[in-house]
Amino acid sequence: MELKQAIIERRSVKNYDYEMYIDEEKVLSLVELAAYAPNHGMREPWRLVYISKKQIPDFAEQVAESAFPNDKEKQDKYINKVTKVGGMFVILSKRDPRQKEYLEDQMAIGAFVQNLMLLVHAEGMGSCWKTPEFIFKPSFRSIVDAHADEEVNGFLYITEPDPNVKLMKRKNQSILTRW
Repeated sequence: MELKQAIIERRSVKNYDYEMYIDEEKVLSLVELAAYAPNHGMREPWRLVYISKKQIPDFAEQVAESAFPNDKEKQDKYINKVTKVGGMFVILSKRDPRQKEYLEDQMAIGAFVQNLMLLVHAEGMGSCWKTPEFIFKPSFRSIVDAHADEEVNGFLYITEPDPNVKLMKRKNQSILTRW
């Protein structure tokens, strides 16, 4: 797939199916390629925790109990949704106390995840980056073993492609101004 085509056509896939199959070895090999994302000083501030299809039910149950401790309905809804994905990553990054370096690290994480989503798309799979509010809770951080000096940047769901995802026209038509 041509790069321009991948950039135009890649969309977040939000339809999941219990029978979804993802080639995990292929997905894991794409992580190494995504690491070629630009980052200042070659700090490569990311760390990923991979949860396989087989592990997702246990993971989802722990997360649901942590995220929605007194709401069985929300727990069940979360578990039902997440156990349908083919695999998932928890995206973590180093938290640098220096403002400039922190900003550069966050931009590097965005470039890395975008590279990974484009690579996943080019391999005929789908993805969706999620940042639910509960990822900031200490109980969730404990589940994924987030270190004290790390940010949780969300989940990356790996899915099958969705042929019904529509290409939307970009909203920002005035992105470029001249000086």
